[in-house]
Amino acid sequence: MSPAQASPSSASNPLRVAGARRSPGPCCTAFLLGSALLIALLAPGCAAKHAPKSKTTKERGTPEEVYLAALQKIAKKKYYGARLMLQELLPRIPPDDRDLLPKVQIAIADAYYNDRGLLNYGEALNGYRTFLTYYPEHEMADRAQFMVGMSLFEQALSPDRDQALTLQAIAEFSRVENAFPQSAFATKARDMIKSCQDRLAEHERLVGRFYQRKRAYLAAIDRYRQVLDKYPQYKRTNQVLFDLGQCLLAVGNRPEAGEFFARLEQEDHKGDLATRAKNLLEDFDREQAKARSKERSS
Repeated sequence: MSPAQASPSSASNPLRVAGARRSPGPCCTAFLLGSALLIALLAPGCAAKHAPKSKTTKERGTPEEVYLAALQKIAKKKYYGARLMLQELLPRIPPDDRDLLPKVQIAIADAYYNDRGLLNYGEALNGYRTFLTYYPEHEMADRAQFMVGMSLFEQALSPDRDQALTLQAIAEFSRVENAFPQSAFATKARDMIKSCQDRLAEHERLVGRFYQRKRAYLAAIDRYRQVLDKYPQYKRTNQVLFDLGQCLLAVGNRPEAGEFFARLEQEDHKGDLATRAKNLLEDFDREQAKARSKERSS
């Protein structure tokens, strides 16, 4: 048949023209999709076979070498990686080891502590306490006891909140002084006890300030007196003296207010608080004089 004699159906359908490609049928399409899916599933497995494996602690060296490598990570502030190395190392050390095992356990606690954050401080606290349970006579026991106190101190809330953990920290620092009086950590513990007492004093001062703002002056006076009596080394004693004098003037106790302002004058002769206290006394005396004058004239 010549081209001129081609049927109309052939001419109108280009897929039937000689040399034209036919579209794939349903079976072919399903085969192609299945093949693509199979390749996608197998590819990760093949890649995993050739991916480099992370080294185990055995491959990193002897237990002592792994321990030293972990200390280097801690020095570089890579605390998480150091903890993993040390925790993987623990099963390789005999339970009766009294040399490397204590050092690894306290290093894990150190890694948690240095990583900061409430959760990490809590884990560090558990680690130091566990160390003291198993190694109470160890040469690092004084440091572990000190770090128990530090872990509690770091978890304590701000001075305007409950201070139960601060009180616990003081108790733990006191144990350092009692159990290891000749240790360098005993001196550090005494310094931390002062810091804890400052925090407790600040808590009491803030409560007193709250009452003062509410004009509950007698309650405020009671709190300020407690600060002066219980925390004589408080670093903000001058502020307490000033606030206490203000409250005493507010309830009309001029003589005692004058005593506390006089003490403030001695402690902070050229300071702003001493100047303000002097002005308050003068204003109070002036107002009292006016009141007496008014009474006499009436």
